[in-house]
Amino acid sequence: MSNDSILKTFLVTFSLCVVCSVLVCMAALVRIDREAYNQLLETRTTVLAAGGYDDQLAKGASADELFANFEMKVINLDTGEIATEIDPAEFNPKTVMDNPDTVVAIPAAFDIASIKQRPKFVRVFIDNSKEQIVVPVSGPGMWGTMAAYIGVKNDGTTVNGLKFYQHSETPGLGSEIERPKFQNQWIGKKLYGNSGNLAIKVVKNGRFDPNGADAVHTIDGLAGATVTGDKVQAMVQYWFSDHGYGKFLAKYTKSKE
Repeated sequence: MSNDSILKTFLVTFSLCVVCSVLVCMAALVRIDREAYNQLLETRTTVLAAGGYDDQLAKGASADELFANFEMKVINLDTGEIATEIDPAEFNPKTVMDNPDTVVAIPAAFDIASIKQRPKFVRVFIDNSKEQIVVPVSGPGMWGTMAAYIGVKNDGTTVNGLKFYQHSETPGLGSEIERPKFQNQWIGKKLYGNSGNLAIKVVKNGRFDPNGADAVHTIDGLAGATVTGDKVQAMVQYWFSDHGYGKFLAKYTKSKE
């Protein structure tokens, strides 16, 4: 066959196109896998922090070994039951929120945080070694979405840790929600009062009374960031209401008695 033949030129061109297509597809798969891995790493780090493992990590403990303490479950917030039909390892929160069939409009009477809608299904992390469960919470802040994980002991009310991983709050003011000084205050606080009412609250900076009767439910706010404090309070109160994790926690706590 002549080197200048049209057929040979076509075959060479076609072969190059096939090889390039395969390489592009392989690169895309590698990128997707890497993105999924990075998302898992970010989630793992945040869950460990919310679960109270920061000290152990600081002392050199293996994040992989610590995270092995957690069992992932997907729960149906409408029923408070574990959604056994959904594989937690393949659960994608963004896909849930993008699907109209798995998004629930929040009635105005419940929407104290102006979230407007929430997913029907949520992935949570059960840690039997510390007898706690770590759950995601999110809601609008002053300038954008705030998102965090909260660790709650098996009694369903005692906070074991809080870790923000996303926010757009004002630098030096509302952004202090990500600092240990604010987040560590939550450890040991009670979400609910003796009658089962939501009692956790963020007060204006300087008005927290450590000797007050409500001290176990109260977080000292941030100087110059009252709006952010109010929004954090509303976000947490919504997610632990009956329209959020309330039904699930009631059943989960009862199962641990």
